[in-house]
Amino acid sequence: MRQTRLLLLFPLLLALVAALLAACGGDDALSAEEYFQKMDEIDKETDRRVVEEVFASEDPTVGEGADPFVRLARDVADQADELKPPDDVKDAHEEIVASVRDFADKLDAAAKDADQEAPLSEPFENSDTGVAAAEARLNAAFCALQDLADAKNIDADVGCDEQEDPATLPAEETTDVLIQDFAFDPPHIQVTAGDTVTWTQGADEEAHTATADDGTFDTDILTDEGDTGEFTFEEAGEFSYFCQIHPEMLGLVTVVE
Repeated sequence: MRQTRLLLLFPLLLALVAALLAACGGDDALSAEEYFQKMDEIDKETDRRVVEEVFASEDPTVGEGADPFVRLARDVADQADELKPPDDVKDAHEEIVASVRDFADKLDAAAKDADQEAPLSEPFENSDTGVAAAEARLNAAFCALQDLADAKNIDADVGCDEQEDPATLPAEETTDVLIQDFAFDPPHIQVTAGDTVTWTQGADEEAHTATADDGTFDTDILTDEGDTGEFTFEEAGEFSYFCQIHPEMLGLVTVVE
């Protein structure tokens, strides 16, 4: 009798196991190509929303930009969390979701303690807030995922931002910088005091800026191909800068007498 009952329960157990496997991924898991394509789409949509929501004003303050940034980060985490990655990508994917949520939480907490009229960069620059460390963890997670895509020869941009420190690169003597492929080209230039440097937006679909770390200059947002911004350097020195929309983009202007 007991054996009969077990035989009757066996199909039910199989059905339950199948349901659990499906909930965890199972046959519903995306192929590697599908997964990385969806992550690429999330990255592109995120860049668009950064421009339209976080940088709706040219120089957003903590009060203007932090809340949209936090909402955006949480949306990205939710979108990624809905995906069912292939088995060999699961660990990297879970770190992405966790690191994005951690970044959102750290920025949210820091923004609540910051001066709402301060530049949006303030929570990132103050190491005590933990935002910079959370951002570094997030970027490392996306770069680990990008490495997996590259290893599989899958053409996708999932949001990894790895660029060399411009100060370690030789300076090129030019006053023209092209902003393209999410980089300043050349990243390190040398000019003479009194020279005017021009930054030109290239073919990237996403907008960029060239903004001095110390606030000395800012091109404002360059959106369309061919848009330019310029600044005349009157004094010798080294002037590092970045893109406000994509802070991983770094540049350096060395000014000599």
